[in-house]
Amino acid sequence: MLIPPINSGYSYKRKISLKALLTLTLALSIHSVFAQTQRCQQQDVTLQVLGSGGPELSDGRASASYLIWHHNKPRVLIDAGPGSSVNFGASGANFADLQAVLLTHLHVDHSADLPAYVKGSYFTQRTNDLTIYGPSGNALMPDTSAYLASLLGNKGAFAYLSDYTDTSSQAAYHIKAHNIPLTPIKQHSQKVSDDITITASPVHHGPVAALAWRVDIDNCSITFSGDMSNKNDTLAALAKDSDILVMHNAVPQGATGAAINLHMRPLDIGKIANQASAKTVVLSHFMNRTKNNNEMTLGYIRQNFAGEVKMATDMATF
Repeated sequence: MLIPPINSGYSYKRKISLKALLTLTLALSIHSVFAQTQRCQQQDVTLQVLGSGGPELSDGRASASYLIWHHNKPRVLIDAGPGSSVNFGASGANFADLQAVLLTHLHVDHSADLPAYVKGSYFTQRTNDLTIYGPSGNALMPDTSAYLASLLGNKGAFAYLSDYTDTSSQAAYHIKAHNIPLTPIKQHSQKVSDDITITASPVHHGPVAALAWRVDIDNCSITFSGDMSNKNDTLAALAKDSDILVMHNAVPQGATGAAINLHMRPLDIGKIANQASAKTVVLSHFMNRTKNNNEMTLGYIRQNFAGEVKMATDMATF
């Protein structure tokens, strides 16, 4: 490619061909993506699946929950489905190291172990306050703050743990809730620490107040779909260029009726992953109707997404 000297009178627009310019742009883009991926790999960030199942009693899995590790410390817990607190202990995680808890929604299979974590924390050395981030309420579901009060408030189901929510108490640490507005097509971001930023986006999960979450930690990004139908078409923007995109595979492609008002089908998973340019997709939240359909599920996803797809199991790490 000819590059004329400065003030030579040549026009760059005339001398640099469109083909050469596109080639250069593509090369720079590939270099940028590669460099970003390398930076992420150097940060020692790991996603661990504490629960890869749904609400069924017979699926042989803990319910939805994920843990993000950084430099061998658990930093962010996403969802707290039944059984996840047992796997949290089995992972070797120290509750004292957690910096935030993110709830996608308040269905039992995503939030019911929350009191178990709090009770178990009594036997740890935690002294820093902890914020639980979750959705604001709607006609069907309470605010996350109201949910927390109903469990751990002084008139809650587990009022004996209310010292943790009463900031005037002498508890070793206190818990507070932060309600994320359900404003459609709007993302809500904030820094949890110098190296962690969390971003929430409302998603459609039938009549249920629900969020998808993105966690940016150093140079790495992990996005969690939660349960959603993608009716609002917001996940791809939230998950743009994520290193890992966790997507819930609760229904098969042939699902109809209420199931697809609540959950996305495999074709939708592939379309969203492609739009987001996700580097790796991790499928999770399997139910009996999907957990043995991996080959068929992948076939539908591959119609739109050619990237890496992995299947979550309890305690798996990525």
